[in-house]
Amino acid sequence: MATSIFSRKRDLTYLIYFCIAVPMAFIVDLQPLYPQSLIPGWMQSITDFYIDTYNDLFFIGTPPPFFEFFMYTEMLIQVPVMIWGIGGLLRDSKMVPLVLLPFACLVFISTATCMYEMVHWDVPLKQRLNLMALYGPYTALPGVIGVDMFLRLKGMIESSTGGSKVGGKKNQ
Repeated sequence: MATSIFSRKRDLTYLIYFCIAVPMAFIVDLQPLYPQSLIPGWMQSITDFYIDTYNDLFFIGTPPPFFEFFMYTEMLIQVPVMIWGIGGLLRDSKMVPLVLLPFACLVFISTATCMYEMVHWDVPLKQRLNLMALYGPYTALPGVIGVDMFLRLKGMIESSTGGSKVGGKKNQ
């Protein structure tokens, strides 16, 4: 029987993150990919509020090509993995580390790339800092998830091999 999600604090944090991030992906992040005629008014209002509040240049005008690529990776990889991850975390699936490690690497690298781009925008410092504060947790948490999943996989490998030596050297 699976250990309760409430006793696995890190997994509970990841579950909450996924439950928030999946709807936000569809409502805000992926909206530039939708045909304008399919965007409901309430959804456009949320994006308009976001743009008015943060003046995020990725959502104003034509974004750089890498940002469009990142939106496609969010749609085709990140969202499906997060949806699977919700169930996987609830079930305490042994596959969670194997699936979430590459996911975390992708999200960390793509969000960090966006933050690096923001540093070079010709906008007031306060605007950049506000955007960094908004994007920061979406960089930090995947970084934590990545390290956690790596360590879980490392532990699984070490326990399955009994810390055996390969090629005369202990696995590291």
